[in-house]
Amino acid sequence: MMTRLSTILLLFLAPFIYGQKSTLLKNINYRASELHHSLNKTGDTLILKGERTIDKVEIFNNSFQKAYIVNSLDTKISITDIPIGRFVTEVKVKDKLIIITLLRHENFDIESKTTETTEIDTEEQSSIYGQSTYQNKAKGKSMTQVETDDTLDETLKEPVRFYWIEKQINKGHSSSKKMRIGDKETVDKMIAQHKIDLKSKAGKHNTLTIWEVYDTSKFLRFKRHNPNYATLKKADCFNTDPFYKSEGS
Repeated sequence: MMTRLSTILLLFLAPFIYGQKSTLLKNINYRASELHHSLNKTGDTLILKGERTIDKVEIFNNSFQKAYIVNSLDTKISITDIPIGRFVTEVKVKDKLIIITLLRHENFDIESKTTETTEIDTEEQSSIYGQSTYQNKAKGKSMTQVETDDTLDETLKEPVRFYWIEKQINKGHSSSKKMRIGDKETVDKMIAQHKIDLKSKAGKHNTLTIWEVYDTSKFLRFKRHNPNYATLKKADCFNTDPFYKSEGS
């Protein structure tokens, strides 16, 4: 009986545990089924394979943030420089964000790291300032702190990670609301389409409101506990002053 219980327990844990120093909690939602995600046997590399092109991967928590430009169907990302802790891993596949949880239990040996010391120092600086270090997969180089600063409008502002989008569709006899997370490209397309819709008879009563989000995972938790978030004047995970708000919103 004890042996059978042990076997069942091991089978249950198998889909989650990939290495003693790292654990990947797989996203079992059907929307994530198009993305194969796992760790290698040593637990120092994240392996991603998609049915569609993977645009970008971001690994972050409240004190660490790193992004990788992929533009490929598959990629392998070294996590030897990811510190101990719990991290949200966001994989952008076209118009979809797939969320995975990465747990780092132990540091890897310094000898196993392929990242140069100067690059680690840059990452530490960017973590202090709350900014991302973007890594180009093809070149394998991270942006310096100065280059990262140049990509931000103002150093005193929080970097915008993504946008929270609310679209209200009003058809007179019925209405519906669509809510989603999107990047700047998605936002630009939705604003352009919304302006076109407003000129039509069917879409003239639609509304669109978009907020800048600084911390995606924190915002989603905040939103669950604060249904009135749209009326708040101050929050640390998103800009309460809408980035875009159509008339009548």
